[in-house]
This record gives sequence, structure tokens and C-alpha cells, in this order.
Amino acid sequence: MLKPVFILLLGVMLATPMAANALNIKDYHKEVMTGADGKVDCAACHGDAKRKTVPDAASCSSCHGSPEEVAKLTERPADAGHSVEPNPHNSLHYGTDLPCTYCHQEHKESKVYCNQCHEFTYPQMKR
Repeated sequence: MLKPVFILLLGVMLATPMAANALNIKDYHKEVMTGADGKVDCAACHGDAKRKTVPDAASCSSCHGSPEEVAKLTERPADAGHSVEPNPHNSLHYGTDLPCTYCHQEHKESKVYCNQCHEFTYPQMKR
């Protein structure tokens, strides 16, 4: 049986904002998501929802731009030829409607969603 002091300590730890190094946060987001006090602002992505909920696309768009804007940033030149992999942000199957979190993960390794059926490498993908 757990002692009351341990339960109280556990409750305080869970209710206290986490330090950036305690969470698995990608380096390029740490600067944006960590306050001057060293605490991570989970609400920046998760809003007022529980921490374990998946952020909605509006959270990503607020910093990175709309799905259409992101797709323009990753367009391939028209003369690149057929051997160039398709634009990952403008899928032949989903257009720009695929949620960002299908590929991009903050707290674990990102994966190319399309690779469930295809074999794309996207060497510039931040992992």
C-alpha cells in the first residue's frame, strides 16, 4: 500500500509544470516552448486540453503557417523529373488535409506516414 506522503508527493509532481529537459522535446522547439523559468508551456501546443491529447492543426499553423503555405515551402521544381519524391505536405492521396501529427511527433521519433505503403526517404525531415 502506498503511503499518504508518497501519494501527496506524486500529486504535486504531476500538477507542477515540467522542466524542458524532463520532457522529450525537440531542440528546435525547446526555445519556443520553454519559459524564462525553465518550465515548458504545454498549452502552446495542447491548449487547455489534457497533456496527452494530440494537438490540433491550428496549433501547428499558428507558428508554421497554413497547410497550403507549408506545402508551398516543400514544392519540388517542375523540371526536377519523375525521380523526385512527391511533396510530403501535398499528398496525392490527401492533398494538404493530412494532420501534421501523422508524421511530426514532438515527444517521440517522427515517421513518414506515407511509408506505410511507400518507401520515401525525405532526407531533410526533422526527426
